[in-house]
Amino acid sequence: MWRKFMPGHSPSPKPLRRVTLKAQGLADIGHVDGTGTWLVTGPEPRLELLPESGHYLSGWVLLRGELHRRGMDFTTALLAEVAGPFTTWVEYHIPVSLKGTILELLYFQPGVVRLEFQPMGGAGSFELLNLSLQKVNAAGVALRRAQRVRHIFLTKPRSQREKMGLHWHTPLLGLRKSYELAGRLRGYYPTLNYAQWLERVDALTGDDRRRMLRHSKQWRKRPAFGLLVFAGVAEIDQLKLTLSSLQSQLYLHVRVLVLAPENELTDMREALSIGPEWLSVHSLQSLQRADESSVSGLGEHDWWMTLPAGAVLGEHALYWYASTALSSPQSRLLYSDHDHLDADGCRVDPEFKPDWSLELLRSSNYLQSAVALRADLVAEVSSVALDSVAMALANGMAGEGLHAYLLRATERMPSAAIQHITAVLLHLPKPAGDESVGDEALLIKPVAEHLSRLGVDAETTLSKHRYCRVRYKLPALGPLVTIIIPTRDELHHLHACVESVLSRSTYRNFELLVVDNQSSDAETLQYLRALEGRSQVRVLRYPQVFNFSAINNFATANAGGEVLCLLNNDTEVITPDWLEEMLGHLIQADVGVVGAKLYFGDGRVQHAGDTVGPGGLAHHLHSFLAHDAPGYCGRAVQAQDLSAVTGACLLTWKKLYQDLGGLDAVNLPVAFNDVDYCLRVRDAKRRVVWTPYAELYHHESVSRGKEDSPEKIRRARREVQYMRKRWQGILHHDPFYNPNLSYERPDFSLSHSPAVSKPWLP
Repeated sequence: MWRKFMPGHSPSPKPLRRVTLKAQGLADIGHVDGTGTWLVTGPEPRLELLPESGHYLSGWVLLRGELHRRGMDFTTALLAEVAGPFTTWVEYHIPVSLKGTILELLYFQPGVVRLEFQPMGGAGSFELLNLSLQKVNAAGVALRRAQRVRHIFLTKPRSQREKMGLHWHTPLLGLRKSYELAGRLRGYYPTLNYAQWLERVDALTGDDRRRMLRHSKQWRKRPAFGLLVFAGVAEIDQLKLTLSSLQSQLYLHVRVLVLAPENELTDMREALSIGPEWLSVHSLQSLQRADESSVSGLGEHDWWMTLPAGAVLGEHALYWYASTALSSPQSRLLYSDHDHLDADGCRVDPEFKPDWSLELLRSSNYLQSAVALRADLVAEVSSVALDSVAMALANGMAGEGLHAYLLRATERMPSAAIQHITAVLLHLPKPAGDESVGDEALLIKPVAEHLSRLGVDAETTLSKHRYCRVRYKLPALGPLVTIIIPTRDELHHLHACVESVLSRSTYRNFELLVVDNQSSDAETLQYLRALEGRSQVRVLRYPQVFNFSAINNFATANAGGEVLCLLNNDTEVITPDWLEEMLGHLIQADVGVVGAKLYFGDGRVQHAGDTVGPGGLAHHLHSFLAHDAPGYCGRAVQAQDLSAVTGACLLTWKKLYQDLGGLDAVNLPVAFNDVDYCLRVRDAKRRVVWTPYAELYHHESVSRGKEDSPEKIRRARREVQYMRKRWQGILHHDPFYNPNLSYERPDFSLSHSPAVSKPWLP
C-alpha cells in the first residue's frame, strides 16, 4: 500500500510502502499552511504521486483517501503515464463521495512511470488526507463492485437510478458497467458537457413520444395556444425554422400569427402561401382592420405566447406547456428553460433558470421568450375583451417590448400563478454579438415604469454588466439598525470589522452591539473597554459556552433597533452604502431577509447567496469566483430572490425575528442556524433577497476554529441530521437552483440524473 506524506506532519511508523505527494513544477497549486491544505490558483491543478519504493503498481488497485474541497469545479482525475513505443497517458475519472471519501478501483497497465492527481478542476482550496494505493486480486475486485452497486440500490431512489441507466437487471448483465454507473451516483463525479448531457438525459425515445401522444388524447380539455411571431421578409429563412418546429409538435393545437411590416405583407404572404391551415400572416395594421372571418377563432385560444423568428420549440414543448396548464389550473404564466443554436444548428449554452424571482426579473428578463400567458391575463393586462387578446398582445409587445409586458403581467398575480417548467423547450438563435448592448434608457425603462406603477420610490441605473440596478430609496428618517457582532479574542479581525463599520458606513442611524463571548486576550479586553466609551457602541458580556444562536438571541433582547443586522466579527465593510442597499430591499413588500455579497481576503467571491440541497445540505453559491465575474447566467452580479443567505451579514426585521423565535439555539447552536432562519422566513411567506451591491470581506469563522474535537464532530453531526429531517422537502428542490443542475456539487454543473418530473411518465 502507498500512503501520502502530509506536509507539516511526520509519517507514522507503519510497515507500508508510501507515496509522497508534492507540488512539483506546478504553478496552479500553492500551500496555504502546513496542515495539508493547498490553494488552487489555476484551471488544471496537478500533484505528482511518487512511490517511496521507487516503482509503480500494475493491475487492479484500490485508490483510497479523503479529499475536502472548496471551489467551483470538483472534477477529480488520476492520470497515469505509460511507457512504450509511444508514451501515452491514461485518465481515470475519480468519483468522490459528499463526505470526501475516495474509494475507487482502477486498472493500471504495466509500464506506468508517472502518476498525476487532479484534485479539482478550477480555483479553490483542498485538503488531501491518507491517499494510498493497494493491490487488489480478482475476487476483491468483484466483491467491491458488488458492494458499491448494492449500496446504491439501497440508498438511491429508483427514479434516480434508472435515469442514470442503472435498472434492476443491469448488474446481471454486467457488474463492471453497473459499478461505473453507481459511481456516478456516489457523489462528486466528472462534469458532463452539454452535448453529453443532451445525449444521456434530454434525448426523446420512441416510447417517450408514444406516451405523450396517448397522454394528450386522454385530456378532456385540450388547451389551445396562440403564437405571435414578429418577422420581416429578410428573416424568412429564420421564420421557416420556427414554423418547421411548430409543424413537428407532438401536440399541435395551435394558431400562429406571423406579424410582418405593413409594406412587406404581400411579399410575406406569397413566401408562405403554401403554409398550413393554422398559419396566417398579418401586419399590426391589417390585424386591426381584419374582420372576424379572416382571423376566426382567435378568441378561443387559452394561452398566448410570442416567439422571435429563428426560435425553435422542442417537439414536446406545447405538449409540456399544455400538461402543466392542466395539472396546475391556478397557473396564469408558464415559462421553461432554454438554450441556443449555433451557426451549425447545434444546441449550446443552456440557461437553466430558477423558479419565479421578482427581484431577478427586475434585474433582467431572465424568463426570455416562449412565455405562455393565459388569455384572461392578457385581457386583464391590456384591458380588452377575451376575443381581442391577439391584437392587444401584438400591440403591447410591439410598443413596450417583452420585458415590459412581463413585468406588467406579473404585477397582477400571486407567485403561485407563475409556473416554471424545468426543461429545455426553447432553442434561441445564438446572438452574433453582445446582446446586452443597447440604449441605456431603453434597457432600464421597463423596470422604472414597473416600479412607478407599484408606487415604489426607486432609482434605476444600468450596472457595469448591463443589468438593471434598482436603488430603493429610504424614508427621510430610516429605521434604527442594531448591528450585532459576536466575538471572542482575535483582535485584529474584530478591530478591522468594527472600525470599518464605524468609519465607512454612510448610513448613520445604527447602534453597534459587540457581544463578548469569554475573550481572554489582554489587548482584546482593552479594546472592548475602549469601545464602551464610544458613541453608537455598546459591549455586552455573554459568559456562557459558545452558542451562536443564543448569543444573537441574547443581543436581540437588548437591541433598540427596528432592524437587526447579524454581522460576523471577521467581516469588513467595502461599499460605504452597504446598509442603504440592504435596507432598501428590506423595506419592500414581503421581504423578510436581505443578504450581502462577501469576498475572501484575496478578492474572490466567498458568498453570493446560499443554495439548500445541492452539495448535500447548504452551500454558498459562486464560491471562489473571480471578484467581478458574472457567474452562472449573470447571477453573481444581479439582485435576486434566494432560499437563504449567510448570517455572516444578514439584515432582518426585529419583530419578525422575535415572532419566529430567533435563531434555533437548541438544535442549531453553531451551524446552519442562519439557513434555518431564512427557510422559516420563507415559510412565513416572506422573501429572502440577495444583493451584489452590498459588499464586504469575510475571513470565515476565525474565532471559532475547526470542528476537530470529538464533541464538536458529534455536535456538527447532530446539526446536519436535524436540518435534513426538518427541511427534507426543500433539500430535494431548491426553487432558486434547478433540478437539471447537479445536486451533488453546488456549482451549476449539469446533473447526471436530473430530478425532473416528466408528465408523460408515471
